[in-house]
Amino acid sequence: MKSKAIIFGGLVIGLLGVVGYQQGRVEAAKAGIAPAKVGVVSIDAILKGSKKHEAWKKVMDAEEQKIRAEFDKFKSELDLLQADMKTRTKGGDDYQRLNREYAEKEALLKAKDSYYQQEMTQKVQDWTEKLYQDIQKKVADTAKKNGLDMVIGREDSDFPAVSMRDLLLTIRTNKVLYYTESLDITAEVLAALDAGN
Repeated sequence: MKSKAIIFGGLVIGLLGVVGYQQGRVEAAKAGIAPAKVGVVSIDAILKGSKKHEAWKKVMDAEEQKIRAEFDKFKSELDLLQADMKTRTKGGDDYQRLNREYAEKEALLKAKDSYYQQEMTQKVQDWTEKLYQDIQKKVADTAKKNGLDMVIGREDSDFPAVSMRDLLLTIRTNKVLYYTESLDITAEVLAALDAGN
């Protein structure tokens, strides 16, 4: 019963919105105001298709592999120390020395791991902010070049959804439900971004 009331309420609000929109168009036409020229762009498609972004990801992957190799080497050293400790008499001088060395190296490994995670997170954030600002600039330049008054971001939805939560999130965040392909300036923005104009 509650869901029927919610659906009915949504229909009433939608109907009022359509009526209000039509009334606004009539009033704007009377006042001589032309409708806004709108374009749409997919940030997701730009990120997936950008050569600039792909090159950055390759650099980051290489850096991550280098860090992982360093961690693997460190881990091997810890394993060797632990194996060596097992051959020693517990409480003996050699055992204590190896135990201290193991504890120091393990603490250093944990500290490096924490530092590298923070560093990588910061690098990803810095790059994403810079890239998004570049995308915004290219969108604005492309919109001006095409005589557009406004550009709306469209979301690329994947169906079937992974979970009900993901589906509801898609429904709540997807604002562009329909557009004519001729309004989509994604390819033009992507080309400008990768060209670095």
